[in-house]
Amino acid sequence: MSLADDELARAEAQSAESRQQLANTVVALQSRLKPSALARDAIDELKEIGGDIAQAGVDTIKRNPVPTMGVVAAVTAFLVRKPLARLFRRRSTNT
Repeated sequence: MSLADDELARAEAQSAESRQQLANTVVALQSRLKPSALARDAIDELKEIGGDIAQAGVDTIKRNPVPTMGVVAAVTAFLVRKPLARLFRRRSTNT
């Protein structure tokens, strides 16, 4: 075989290998872009982020317990303001 034939054979082999790599890449992309795979990845990411946020919140509460109790008390008072107002109105009317 001549030098040109050798180069042609190498080029064809390289071309076939490149086509196979491209086909493998396309298959991998198709499997990653399936809706179920995307949803699973999104859920995993949200779980990780949620865990990080929760841990940061716990760390903040541990560092600042008194302000946290104040915030919890204020939020609780806000949420039960109407029942508390009704309770105090009944007491003042009954007295």
